[in-house]
Amino acid sequence: MHYDVLTEPWIPVVDNQGKRRELGLLALLAQAHELKVVSDPAPPIQLGLYRFLVTFVQTALQIQEFEDLEDVLSEEKFDVEPFERYVEQVGISRFDLFDAEHPFLQSPPFPDDDKRRKSVVELFYHLPAGTNVTHFLHMTEDDHAVSPAVAARALCSISPFMTAGGAGYSPSINGTPPWYVMALGENLFETILYNCCVMEMPGLEHPTPPVWASESPLVPRAERTCTSLAEGYTWQPRRVRLLPSNGGICTYLGRESPVLIRDTVWGPGHKFVGHDTWKDPQVAYERNQKRDMWLALRPREGKQLWRDYGPLFLLREKDPSNRVFSRPEIVNQISTLKAEGIVSADKAEQFEVYGMRTDKAKIFEWYYERLPLSTGVLSSPTSGVQVQLAVDLAEQVAGRLTSAVRCLYPSRAPGSQTKEQASANVKALNRLVERALLEYWKSMEVFFMGPYLQALSRQAPDDEDAREKLLDSWKEELRKVGWGCLDEAVKAVETNAASLERQVRARNVFAAGLAKVLGERKSKQERRENLHDSRDDSITIDATVRRTITGA
Repeated sequence: MHYDVLTEPWIPVVDNQGKRRELGLLALLAQAHELKVVSDPAPPIQLGLYRFLVTFVQTALQIQEFEDLEDVLSEEKFDVEPFERYVEQVGISRFDLFDAEHPFLQSPPFPDDDKRRKSVVELFYHLPAGTNVTHFLHMTEDDHAVSPAVAARALCSISPFMTAGGAGYSPSINGTPPWYVMALGENLFETILYNCCVMEMPGLEHPTPPVWASESPLVPRAERTCTSLAEGYTWQPRRVRLLPSNGGICTYLGRESPVLIRDTVWGPGHKFVGHDTWKDPQVAYERNQKRDMWLALRPREGKQLWRDYGPLFLLREKDPSNRVFSRPEIVNQISTLKAEGIVSADKAEQFEVYGMRTDKAKIFEWYYERLPLSTGVLSSPTSGVQVQLAVDLAEQVAGRLTSAVRCLYPSRAPGSQTKEQASANVKALNRLVERALLEYWKSMEVFFMGPYLQALSRQAPDDEDAREKLLDSWKEELRKVGWGCLDEAVKAVETNAASLERQVRARNVFAAGLAKVLGERKSKQERRENLHDSRDDSITIDATVRRTITGA
């Protein structure tokens, strides 16, 4: 049985007219200038396909320097002949999904393969298997069967997103999946080339080939380092081989297929041990001073993507300090391409960000977002520091808001509440804090992505007054949004005497917190309003207490 990924239609794309199609590798490259994007319902698979295309093109065309990249970009479309010569050099059988010795992106047969049979669902991060929750997908893992085209797509996602999976099952080269940043062009031709990294990457100077061209065998659980981007982009954290069977309906696409994959060989692959030298060009890093190494930026529960805007797009490596970030080299490369005139200065920068939040083998959620970024913001030497300061201030105000909202519920004094009452109060308080923070961050995101970034893009790098003005407007928005969220939280609680007293305390705590975090006193209007609210509340409390005491 054969399935040639060079010619069989398996990569889903959208052309410049918005029509969805599926193409083989060579046909896609020949038409890349007429195609808009790669498009798969699952973001991990979509990114995996992009990284496969980048690796194939960069390896086949030997794009190593900016001059190489400029030469190919100037052609405005790919010449397919170099790719065909590369395939002949590597061997066409290396691109056969079911080749007996070197199946595409898989491991060769092992003597114990029969003991390693698993459902094909192991290839997909968003389909439930084992103890993972099924939610609304009412199928067991044994019910899944996919076409060779779908299985080939899923194989591309293993390298960037494979998590740890128990004893001996190591994660892929980036460990817990990080944020991945893709630079976008006006068509697929440009997008592929913009992500062919030619920036200097220490420790990755060797011409180690991608897995489909490698003669190095996969040794389960073997500890290995990485010496090239091509090797890193096709890293094999799993031993996997597709097992074809009779045809039927593909459960992923809902279409008839003459061949279906129901099972795979699944086992441990290589264990990566080169974290001190490997840096992925599409990943942002923070320097860990204690461990003296770079740590990839990863999705965190409850933290919206825009709050990592500085490290992902703007902050560049500097001398060691308390917090040192390094934005992805792909972002640096786009800046260099524009600065050197290789990419036109009037072309708008656009990026896609992919992520998946996990805990070892547990998959909680994935992320996919497209973000525009103006040339002025991207190239400004001060924008990174400004954005990070703004986000840091927002984080601190969020902490003060949390403290203030927590004042709205009584602490448990001995004998004052039953365990059931205390538990109910804690749950209600946590819900109130969660709602307040959700609204706070949602409101700040609207301001950040709109007025803040627009003002930042118009700002001259040496205009200190503009920087001060923008910071002041950000602080004012933090105050306005913070007080608004606290007011909404106050409306949700009771209005008896004890509750009103806690409301006054909450407002005072937040006012003091704002004054400390934002580095300046409240405005006269804000002080007057807060004093007025406090005085009214105090009068109400006093009156309520007097009535309670006197019985009036």
